[in-house]
Amino acid sequence: MSNLVYSENESGLGVTIHHVNLAAGLAPHHALQIRQLLYRHRLITFSNQIMTDDHLSEFALWFGQPFVPEHQSPVLGSERVNASPIVIIGNRADEYPTSYLGHQEVLPHSDHQWLRCPSSISLLYAVDVDEQPTPTVWIDMVKAYTLLDMETKNLIEDLRLITFNPFYRPFGSVSAKYVDRRVDTPPGETFAHPLVRTHPETKEKILYLNLAYELEIVGLPVEVGMSLITRLQEHIRALQFREVHHWKNGDIVLWDNQSTIHYRESFDPSVRRVLKRVSIAGGIPY
Repeated sequence: MSNLVYSENESGLGVTIHHVNLAAGLAPHHALQIRQLLYRHRLITFSNQIMTDDHLSEFALWFGQPFVPEHQSPVLGSERVNASPIVIIGNRADEYPTSYLGHQEVLPHSDHQWLRCPSSISLLYAVDVDEQPTPTVWIDMVKAYTLLDMETKNLIEDLRLITFNPFYRPFGSVSAKYVDRRVDTPPGETFAHPLVRTHPETKEKILYLNLAYELEIVGLPVEVGMSLITRLQEHIRALQFREVHHWKNGDIVLWDNQSTIHYRESFDPSVRRVLKRVSIAGGIPY
């Protein structure tokens, strides 16, 4: 049985798999190889794919059941009734009844971190993008943890972080901010997760922190928690372990949503950028 051919990305984050037609289906040993590469390298790129919605759904099933939002905890696209797990991330995507995010900046985050069970894996498929569209950037959060000094690792080992659900706020109004409940308490149900989580497959330690949403460390005074989060976020911003993906039609990027965060800058509202996203269900972080 031959293995898929791949090359490691120059950034040190992710691999690119070559000469594969995902629409034709996968042999089980190829699916296993992709899964192993994903957990080892955190991100996989495939080029020149032609995928229907059925193809995308079938491919995603190799990695688990589709993420289904809980009714009481809104997420991107959860207001759709009996919706497909495929969400359109688009600007000037007029042929679709509903698309999301437009041309605005999307700050560094992992998908659904505010939920009891955040998604474990996500993929984006480039349906139609103009030339030189704004790239998407992924950051390696295993490296983010590994490169912390031992004093900081010991300090944060048992801390728990609340990420407040941004979808209880007006769309686009939330930016990274430490919560001071003396001033304002964000609405919605909350779930505290480890600030240092353990990957369920590789057992690696992950700095489970975003630079996008309202945050609070459980049990710490506001000034102490705010100072610590600011320091950790500055550490993340300085990291060199990031993959910058410049989209072309037919690209698929599959990533481990547990061990990376991702973002994109805002772009010209006249630029057409249409991608399809599928997310895979995950468990409670530990």
